[in-house]
Amino acid sequence: MRIGLLIFALVLFAISYYLHRQLNGQFLNHQPQQEPQLKSFLTRYRNYFAVIGGLTFVSTITNNVTFWLVCLLMGCVLAAVFAISFANQI
Repeated sequence: MRIGLLIFALVLFAISYYLHRQLNGQFLNHQPQQEPQLKSFLTRYRNYFAVIGGLTFVSTITNNVTFWLVCLLMGCVLAAVFAISFANQI
């Protein structure tokens, strides 16, 4: 189970890193440098993914299954909210 949580934390960190890299480049067909609202949106969700990834990584150190499940649920809900918010943003 811990290996799965570590992989999940790495995926969340990878999404955060991807959003960070796109702040200075082209994100899909948009330029975040020219659209301040999109840039703040990407920055906010980059931070959210990094925090949830950090909490998930910390949860692997503990033996608390409830904490594991809460981190998994928060990560999944965050990904869904990001997808819906981004669809509304565009």
